[in-house]
This record gives sequence, C-alpha cells and structure tokens, in this order.
Amino acid sequence: MPKITSDQLAIIAMSMALVVLIELTLFNNGTVFILILGALFLFFSFKKKKRYLLWTGLVLLFFAIINIWTLRLLIIGVLVFILYQYLTKKEQVMEIKSQLANTSNQNILIGTTGAPTESYHWKDIHIQRFIGDITIDTTETILPNGKSIIVIHQSLGKVRVIVPYEVTIQLHYSTLYGEAACLHYAPKQCINEQLHFEDGEMDAKRVLVLYVTSWIGDVEVQRG
Repeated sequence: MPKITSDQLAIIAMSMALVVLIELTLFNNGTVFILILGALFLFFSFKKKKRYLLWTGLVLLFFAIINIWTLRLLIIGVLVFILYQYLTKKEQVMEIKSQLANTSNQNILIGTTGAPTESYHWKDIHIQRFIGDITIDTTETILPNGKSIIVIHQSLGKVRVIVPYEVTIQLHYSTLYGEAACLHYAPKQCINEQLHFEDGEMDAKRVLVLYVTSWIGDVEVQRG
C-alpha cells in the first residue's frame, strides 16, 4: 500500500471536516452543541484525570455521532482501515543499536518492533508507533552508570521490555485502556490512568526509566 504524505493527510482531514461542517450547517438540530460539549468533557477528563468526565464525554459524543451521517461514515472508514492494516501488517524487525551514539529515534507507523540479538552500546530510545507490538530486550545492552531512558508513544499494540536483573526499573505508564504486568506482581488493569512502578535499589548505579504512552495497549516488564 502506498504511503500517505502529511500534505495528503491534511487535505483529507480538512475535506472531511468541511463535509461535516456543511451537514451541520444545513441540518442543524442541536448536534453541534452536544459534539462540542462531549469534546470539552473529554478534554477535561484528560486534564483532571476524572473517570466520570471521560464516560460523560464518550456518551455525548456517541449521541452526536449517531445523528451525523458523515461522522458515522468517517468512523466506519477509519475502523475498516485500521482493521485492514492490523490484519495485513508484516512483521518488521527494527534493530536498536548504535556506535556510542546518544539518542535513537524510531518513527514507524505500523509493524512489530523486535530487539537486536547482539551486544551493543546503549543509547536512549524514542519510539513512535501507530499500530503494532514493540519488544525491547536490554539484556544484551551495555548500560552506562546513571539513568538510561526509553520513551514509547503507542496507539494500538503491546509493549514488552526485558531488563537485566541488576538494573533498577522505573516505569511511567499512561493509557486510555490497557494492562500493566510488571515482573512477578499481579497485572493491573488501567482505564484512563497513569501508573508509576519502581523495582530495585534506590541508590543503584544503573537505572532504566521507561515512559510508555498508549491509547489501547498493554505493557509488560520482565527480567531476563
């Protein structure tokens, strides 16, 4: 499938917004107010971390969507596209290694990210992914003294990180819906939550800090 450029995506988004605006202008039945109110509830739910605001906003948006034909078609099209991409995506192995560099940035839309199989010098990792699973194995990594950082922004998919036994772990996990499985502790289900987890000595020489943000996706941290 050919890639969509940012300009093409912007044109598509503006065209869809224009069609929705035309429908709301010609067939105004109060849906605009419900749509704006729902969006405001969602905005404040993320800002205030209040679950009742999230569900109120989702309910209002649902009622707004079922009254706007163009939004219905848009959402159906997006869901079909996401499902098609998820079912037909090919496994992509992304090697995370460098020659004593400082930072690794990886931006891939869809695919499965695997870890390298050979030893390498560490560099901080920043990954942005839309759909796909991410696996990072740091057991073959030469971690320096101090803090080493992994930042992952994920929309849909599971994140799995394997860390050495002697390294202290700090996990900062934020998701709309997902599950966190950290070492031998019982998995915790998260709904519009932020989870902070730490394991290891407080004064350890080497600390691995994980920042994981997702819409819908689990995170698993284990030692190996």
